[in-house]
Amino acid sequence: MTEPLHLSRRERIEEFFRRLAGAPRAADHDEAMQQVTDILNRVEDEMTSIPYDPTFPLNDGRMYPPQPDSKKAVSGRPDVNRYRSRGHSTLIGDKGAIQIIDHGSNTIVFNKPGAGGQVI
Repeated sequence: MTEPLHLSRRERIEEFFRRLAGAPRAADHDEAMQQVTDILNRVEDEMTSIPYDPTFPLNDGRMYPPQPDSKKAVSGRPDVNRYRSRGHSTLIGDKGAIQIIDHGSNTIVFNKPGAGGQVI
């Protein structure tokens, strides 16, 4: 019988950031969003025993990628969309840049330029 995985949220976040940083720079918003979604889901599938639930429960212990219904405009930045989650915001630029901001500390915890070198 396989033991359930019990890696901490911090360990999983660090692995997500490591893999996302190592992925090729995205050329546009959709490619960046797909990277965030695919990599986070792979990390959670590999590092937890919590099954993916498309109804997106907030209390099952699994981290979920940004959801389309959380998309908001960023004032003064028509080239950037913000996806608000419980503890952070994921900003994705039209040219593939990705930035993740922690709400508790209001600090940037991840920053990656798009394929052309553009940053948020």
